[in-house]
Amino acid sequence: MEKLKKHVAIPAMALAIAILIVMAIYTYRLKDNGEFEIKDLVGSREAIQDVTISGQLRDGVHRTLFRVEKGQISANTEIFRQPKWTDMYRFGGSKRTGDGMEYSIENSIPSYTITARKIKDYYSVPLGSTEVNPSIAYRNPDRQDNSVTYANRTEYGLAKVGDKVYYTVPVSSYFTGSSGIYELKFHEWGFNSIDYGDAFAPRKIVDINLEAKEPDGQSGIEILGLEAVGHRLALLSVENNKLFIRSYDNESGQLLGETSIPRFYLPARQGDDRPEDIAGYYEEYEAYPDADHNRLTLSFVRSSSERDRLHRTILTMDFTDGVKVVDTTNAGFEDGKEDTFSGITYMCYRNGKLFVIKSYREALTEQTRIAYDIASPKHLYIYAYNHSELIYKGELVTELDEDNIQAYNLPASLGGFSYDQMEYRYFTHVVVE
Repeated sequence: MEKLKKHVAIPAMALAIAILIVMAIYTYRLKDNGEFEIKDLVGSREAIQDVTISGQLRDGVHRTLFRVEKGQISANTEIFRQPKWTDMYRFGGSKRTGDGMEYSIENSIPSYTITARKIKDYYSVPLGSTEVNPSIAYRNPDRQDNSVTYANRTEYGLAKVGDKVYYTVPVSSYFTGSSGIYELKFHEWGFNSIDYGDAFAPRKIVDINLEAKEPDGQSGIEILGLEAVGHRLALLSVENNKLFIRSYDNESGQLLGETSIPRFYLPARQGDDRPEDIAGYYEEYEAYPDADHNRLTLSFVRSSSERDRLHRTILTMDFTDGVKVVDTTNAGFEDGKEDTFSGITYMCYRNGKLFVIKSYREALTEQTRIAYDIASPKHLYIYAYNHSELIYKGELVTELDEDNIQAYNLPASLGGFSYDQMEYRYFTHVVVE
C-alpha cells in the first residue's frame, strides 16, 4: 500500500508541474499577445500624433506598461516576483503630493493640525505634525449649531514646493480676521504636548485680509485652494463672483501676478444673484500642475442643472510671466458613470490642445444582469480638444473586463463581494508628454 502511494504521488507531481508550465506559457503569451489597441471614435488619430501617452494597467501580481507614440500603441507586461499591495488612494480627507507623502488636516477653529505621513506600500506611517493658528474668527448668524462652513475641504489648502509644505485655510465668507499662506515646520509625530516654543512655528509668507467687506458682516472672500506650479504657489479665491488666481514666490511671498475669471458663481450662497442663463461652479475642482511648462490646468464642474453636472469648464494658466489664461475649454463627458473607486482622470495642455484621459463604468440598467455596478464594464477614453471643439476621441481597448467575469452572475442576495485591487486590474500612472 505504501509503495502504491509513492507511485501515485509521481504522476500527481508531474501533473502539478505540467499545470505550472501551462500557466507560465499562458502568462508569457499575455506579455506579447494581450489585447491593447486604440479604437477611433471621433475625428482623426493625427490629433494625438504629436504627443506621447503612457501608463500602466496593473493589479497586485503584474502590470502592463503601455505607450502611445505617433498614434501607435505598444505594450509590455511585467510579472512581479512577489505580489505587490495596491493602494487605491482617492482625494478626500488627506492630500498626497506625488513624492510618497500624505498630509491630513484636523481643524478646530482657530487651530489646524497638519500630520505628515510616509506612504509605504498599502499603508502610511506618521512622521511629523505641526499646527497653524491664524487670527481668524467664524460667525454665521443663520446657523444655530456649532457647525463650520468652509469654502472647500480643508485639504485643498495644502501645497508642496520641493521639500517645503505650505498651508492656507479654505475660509468661506463667514470668516473674518487675518489668515495667510504659511510655510510649515514639522516636529516629530506623537510629541504634541511638548512646549517647543517658536522652534516649529509656521512662517507666514502671505497675508490674507479677511476683514468684513459686506454690509452683513461677511468678508466676501472664499479661498478655494492652494496649488504648486514649479517654484510658485497659486492661490485660488472667489471674490465678488470672480475667480482669482494669484501667483506667489514660495520663498518671499512676493506677488508675481494674478488674473481673474468674471461671472464665476458658487452654488448655494446666501443672496445668490446668479442670472438664470449663467452656470455656477462647484468648489471641489480638479488640479493638474505641469511644472515642466509652468502651467496649471483646473477643471470645474458646472452646477446650473442636473444635466450640467456632466459638463466641465477647464482652464489652463501659464505662470511663466505672471498668470495668463492660455486656454478655456467647455467639455461634456457623457460616456458613462464616472469610476470614482478605481478610475482615473488626467488633463494637460500640449501644442495648443487640451488632452483629457478619463475612465468610466457602464451604468446599470433594468436589463443589466450584473448586480454590482463596480463590476460593470469599464472604458478608458482619450479626448483631444481645440478650445471647446472635440477634435478626437478614442478608446483604449484592453482585456480589463475579463477580471470581472466571475462577478457578472453573482446574485444581489449575497449583499456584496470582495473587490480587491490585488485581483482586479486598474489603470494608473497615465501621463501625456
